[in-house]
Amino acid sequence: MMEELKIVALLELGLFLSTISFAIATIEVSVSCMMVYDEGGASAVFGSPDCPQWVLSTESLPNQTGNCQFATLQGHREYQEDRITCNLEMKMPFLGKNGIKEVMVGIAAVFDGHGGKEASEMASKHLLDYFSLHFVFNTYKQALSYKEEHDHDLAFQGHNRDEAEHHILNLGSCNGEQPSTDDESVHRILKEALLRTIQDIDLKFSVEAFNNKYVSGSTVTVVLWVDGQILVANVGDSKALLCSERIQSPLEAEGTSMAKLHAEELTRDHHPDRDDERGRIEAAGGFVRVRGVPRVNGVLALSRSIGDVYGFCLCSC
Repeated sequence: MMEELKIVALLELGLFLSTISFAIATIEVSVSCMMVYDEGGASAVFGSPDCPQWVLSTESLPNQTGNCQFATLQGHREYQEDRITCNLEMKMPFLGKNGIKEVMVGIAAVFDGHGGKEASEMASKHLLDYFSLHFVFNTYKQALSYKEEHDHDLAFQGHNRDEAEHHILNLGSCNGEQPSTDDESVHRILKEALLRTIQDIDLKFSVEAFNNKYVSGSTVTVVLWVDGQILVANVGDSKALLCSERIQSPLEAEGTSMAKLHAEELTRDHHPDRDDERGRIEAAGGFVRVRGVPRVNGVLALSRSIGDVYGFCLCSC
């Protein structure tokens, strides 16, 4: 029986791809585990016998809400349906021009639940683990794609395998050889990881909702920041605002304080009366009813969400 190939995802001078190392832990990605990932995403990887290193755990990537400021309001409901997730110090592995490096990523998310707490509860618990997994696997895929491209180029140049591997191992020190800058690559991986994370969470919860007859749903708004830049994604109508303090000139101040607070909206609500959302809903066989508040199929006042599977399948992200 052929010995299982271990795919190397850490590029260091003198080593070839074999493990992914981030922070203290070392994680190996096997060919079979990558196949599980390609076929079923994050939810398939966690718990798969082909991916024993990946285990959902509240201890692996815990919320770090101590350095996050937040407030919640339960209102008149019997229990709180909303959730938050926050970790401003996630250390992620990334393959840059000069080999592997550690990228510090901050993440904060708000989940506005409705119809129950099940959707927001699952989404908030799985967000960090799913996002971390997608970031690592997409970083690995970038490294593998880069290696294959240079293997192909070197074959045309007449290098043998040993020469090719030696050349690839030293590519990190060659300026201008990478197809894009580190910032561009990180941002591309962040976007892909975040998109797939939300899609996987929605799919996993939708299956559980059908099996357990959950009628709940949830919005999600996520803010990532890395290297002084932010990336925002939202599903539903939970807003993200960027607040800043601007210094005014004496003329602008007109005798008031020299500082002025400024708020900028970073998200665009998914409401059914948006032209693009209405078109998507109607193309899927649904309708938008407006009786004061526009609602999808006369039910929910937002056009995208996690969950909401019973009688409202047009809203899933």
